[in-house]
Amino acid sequence: MLKKTIILSNLLALSQISFAQTDSLNSKNMQEFVVKGIKANVNLPITQTTLDIKQIAQKYYGADIPSLINTTPSINGYSDNGMGIGYSFFRLRGMDQTRVNTTVNGIPVNDPENMGVYFNNFADLASSAESIQIQRGVGTSTNGVASFGGSVNILTKNLASKQSATINFGLGSFGSSRATLEYQSGIIKNKLAFYGRISNLQTNGYRNNSGAKITSYLFSAGYFWKKSVLKLNIFGGYAENKLAYNGIDANTLNSNRTFNPLVNGESDAFKQTFYQLQYSNQINSRSNFTSSVYFVRGEAPNFQYYGSFANEYLNLPIHNNDSGYQAMTSYRLNQYFVGAFVNYQYKTGKWDLMANMHANSFKGEHFLEVQSIESFNPAFKPGQNAFFNTGYKNEVSGNVKLNYSISSKTNAFGDIQVRNVSFNYTPQIMEYRTVYGLNNDNLLVENMNWTFVNYRIGIKHQFNKHINAYAMFGRSNREPARVDYFKDEHPYSNIKQSDIHHETVNDYELGASFNNQKLAINANLFYMDFENQIASTGSLNTYGVAINTNVGASVRKGIEIDGIWKLHKTIWLTHSSAFSQNTINSINLHYFDANTYADTVITKKNATATLSPSTIINQGIRLIPCNWFYAELNYRFVSMQYLDNSEDKNVSIANYNLMDLKFGINLKQWVKYGESSISVQVNNLTDQLYTPSGTVQSYTNYLDGQGKATTVPLFFPAATRNIFVGLTWKF
Repeated sequence: MLKKTIILSNLLALSQISFAQTDSLNSKNMQEFVVKGIKANVNLPITQTTLDIKQIAQKYYGADIPSLINTTPSINGYSDNGMGIGYSFFRLRGMDQTRVNTTVNGIPVNDPENMGVYFNNFADLASSAESIQIQRGVGTSTNGVASFGGSVNILTKNLASKQSATINFGLGSFGSSRATLEYQSGIIKNKLAFYGRISNLQTNGYRNNSGAKITSYLFSAGYFWKKSVLKLNIFGGYAENKLAYNGIDANTLNSNRTFNPLVNGESDAFKQTFYQLQYSNQINSRSNFTSSVYFVRGEAPNFQYYGSFANEYLNLPIHNNDSGYQAMTSYRLNQYFVGAFVNYQYKTGKWDLMANMHANSFKGEHFLEVQSIESFNPAFKPGQNAFFNTGYKNEVSGNVKLNYSISSKTNAFGDIQVRNVSFNYTPQIMEYRTVYGLNNDNLLVENMNWTFVNYRIGIKHQFNKHINAYAMFGRSNREPARVDYFKDEHPYSNIKQSDIHHETVNDYELGASFNNQKLAINANLFYMDFENQIASTGSLNTYGVAINTNVGASVRKGIEIDGIWKLHKTIWLTHSSAFSQNTINSINLHYFDANTYADTVITKKNATATLSPSTIINQGIRLIPCNWFYAELNYRFVSMQYLDNSEDKNVSIANYNLMDLKFGINLKQWVKYGESSISVQVNNLTDQLYTPSGTVQSYTNYLDGQGKATTVPLFFPAATRNIFVGLTWKF
């Protein structure tokens, strides 16, 4: 049975057929209506990969979402501490997460101001995931920030018809552990059902002083009528991390690759809680309606950072002619995010119409508290504010999607969205910062407003029961993030909206798939043409956030392939790859000239984009010799990546190869109570010393006495061979 389940789940995933749970309520579809306006079904001409609940269970062992989806096409993930538990990130087609829209049950989880996603704030969400869909390219219209490079749409578990409890417990290398308890109440009196999960994940991290301790949870409750569902979802977590967002230079990488430059107790703690109330109603056989309201509360109880600061930056008067201090500061954050969306679907004959409206309002308070200083200053009081400012962002959007069946084999699709976004900024005036001329608090930040019209059109044709193909064109716009303007947590000059232009992408997608009993394969070509692209300079600000700027026109183009081949009833081959060319037409690189002491601009033509490997290959073999054992060996290759746009190989990450091994044992032959299994995950089986990501050291771009351009690269090393053993027991 285990063998059949594994084979079937992989075949279905690669042929992009949705796979329903056998124990779900009859109202399962009503529970999923809430994301119908976001997810792409298999009839749409959208480049997509969907992991269903069984695939997620097979792949997931505790490392976060970036590790879970890392073997899907064009995904390249990494983590600060090298372990995948804690601060973990990914790039899709070379674009970072600020350009990838992420939703959970339709709730946008990208930070509205800076557009990043921090999965560690609600780690172990994969334990409660019903499905994860990755759309590559502009995809379909969605809630929240622009799906510029793609989108990740996560649906949490449906409320099940039967009562059950599941325990997951695991231990691994570098002090890693996972403990998860889940409970499904089953349906009570044909009306009520509950689901709950509580989790704890920990790791010491591969790098020094880079551990993480995360507690997370998810609770769902539903009330069911014959044709409608009212459902409450609450999820979130509390994460404590020792910080490791600074990379290490090449010499340190070779001599002490676990070194962490943050050695003064730098740490943070973040809380984030999501509340959602959703209502779904099957009006009749042709139409359904859903509405959802949500509230997100985020806060940073502390973000400890130690460094050298001037008096005025710390908001202190000069004392004994002391111009500055070594100080421990705590960056703080309070966020309030409220929103709602409504979906309506009408389907009749050849027409399938869906309309969506979404609105939200966000308030984010950013402030820095001074915890301690090494020199005496009588004006200093622990916990005083060095700066305090507030950002406000509001969004209203609406879209209409239409899928028309031209014939029984051909569908045409159209999707148009109008999106309006505004941003306002209010600082508090600090006493001494103004006195000593650091006038960040007095700087003028223009109120900003953008209105975008985004659209997609496409067609999909089924040639026969084995072959289909599609073509799609989409145009999407994205506003700059707060950090794109400020470069930091507050501005260093007066800011106008026109200082950075919004960016636009024209996305062309062409794909085909073949599927029979032995072979399922998907392949697609993409061509993404960017206008006014906002791209990373390679540098990070004080808090580890990328510094970006407009670079003009650029192009990302390539081919993506994934597939599975049944060589024998016990042997399967899996494949996922991406081959791309990612270039910026023209970019100005700034260097400090050692001869003239002036800022010097070097223009680079057709530069390869930062952190955009041209080749990513995943090749796997799965062995299922009996119904109680399976093993899977995966090989991964990632080509060289430049850390800035200079195309200097001295400022790059070498290509790397690695292998991961996983095997599982079903214990039902020996353990009769419940359903239990053991899994063993061996990452980096051959113990490679590799680096999946990096950056460049800020303010190190210079021209030496001979005019040679030089930049200091920094690296984020990944863990050497590491093992994680897990036990799953369902009652």
